[in-house]
Amino acid sequence: YTGYDAAGNITGVTSRTGQAEMLQWSPTVATTHEIKLTTFATGARVKDLRGRIGLWVYVDNLPGYEPGGTPIGSIGMTLTTDAGAANTNALTVGFNSNQVREGWNFLKFVQRDPAAYVTGSGVTEYHPFGVLAGAYGTGAAANIRDAAITGMKIDLSGMAGANIYFDSIWTDFDSQAQIVLGTDSVGADMPTYYLPIFDAYNWKGYVAVPKRIWVSGDKVVSDWTGINPWLKLAYDAGWECINHSTNHLGGADATGTITSPSAIAYEVVPVTALYLNSGMTRGLEFYASPQSSTSRLSEKVIKGTGIKMQRHARKINITVTPWGIDNPHHVGACDWGSATAGGISKITGGVTGSIAGWQRASQINRMTDVIIAYGDTWFPFWHGVTGLGDTGSGEDPTGDNLLLMKSAFEKACAYIRQQQLAGKVRMCDGFTGFYYGTGQ
Repeated sequence: YTGYDAAGNITGVTSRTGQAEMLQWSPTVATTHEIKLTTFATGARVKDLRGRIGLWVYVDNLPGYEPGGTPIGSIGMTLTTDAGAANTNALTVGFNSNQVREGWNFLKFVQRDPAAYVTGSGVTEYHPFGVLAGAYGTGAAANIRDAAITGMKIDLSGMAGANIYFDSIWTDFDSQAQIVLGTDSVGADMPTYYLPIFDAYNWKGYVAVPKRIWVSGDKVVSDWTGINPWLKLAYDAGWECINHSTNHLGGADATGTITSPSAIAYEVVPVTALYLNSGMTRGLEFYASPQSSTSRLSEKVIKGTGIKMQRHARKINITVTPWGIDNPHHVGACDWGSATAGGISKITGGVTGSIAGWQRASQINRMTDVIIAYGDTWFPFWHGVTGLGDTGSGEDPTGDNLLLMKSAFEKACAYIRQQQLAGKVRMCDGFTGFYYGTGQ
């Protein structure tokens, strides 16, 4: 599949990386489909993966991405180093619906300690949420860091009705780890708890604040006067202002459930005008979805309003490649204040697992290490910081999925700062610093 006709007209999806042909596959049932690369041992250009592999793939019509739906579907890889190319003890990597999005995807896996894939080793390795690492049998043929692979297959599950375009497989690549920090609610805790830390570290964040939090009644706002004074304080300190919608709709009214294109546009366009008219111009070409609610309709309509990048929830690790980031209208993020949200995937002695939640400094710091190991970009945010009940350990729960303890915030930021000074991670000056590569 090329995406062109004989006259050079673009007829569909074209290769992101300039390949002459792509493989198109359209599953008709939700059961697992396997694509076996039977000539891999003789036909592959690179067999020594050195522990890392990335798959460029485009997904059209992702099941469940309609308004009000729940995205489903996964893409997996099986890699073996067995001399006979058998998968009996092979490495398995799955990218579930927390990684796979509609549109372009660069699905990335990085193996650092092969012992974690050997049955009974007791060794643990961590990965971004939604990256499910495992091994068949004993895991004896799962070491893709030190041994050349002899076989590979790709599998699809839950993708009935989708059109999938496999562009290319990449390895031996590298990228700079980055972190983009910001808040989705700004109040008196800003000058008390986190602005002093950012000033001391010379960091600049972003603030995503809606016009209001709608509860009931008319969704049309009649009073557009007044700006959050804490937002103005942050902006004057060099932070940026991100579009976070007019009404901050949630539940059954969430943006991702809306079927009216004009109603979706109303949640974006007036807010841009409000902040532009208030002189807060930095960051307004970017959007953060309330409660990470999105659909193919809302994503398309919001893109059409002039927004250049949208922050939602899925795919927590974003990779910068020679062709840019894969999917700027679906950048994943997480809320540091949530103790229950999806956190980190892990594998221990060949057994796949996960650790849910953030809120504790140890959890946040572990993800910082993962982002550095992957060389990816992370967009964590928070809603509120509190000192109530804080023992200073950084490990205290707040009992509220929108609140983070002061010591947890301080310790997490201090650890990130340590990694920054060591040259392991770049701190972006908000969305602007990430998207344009400006600032630090």
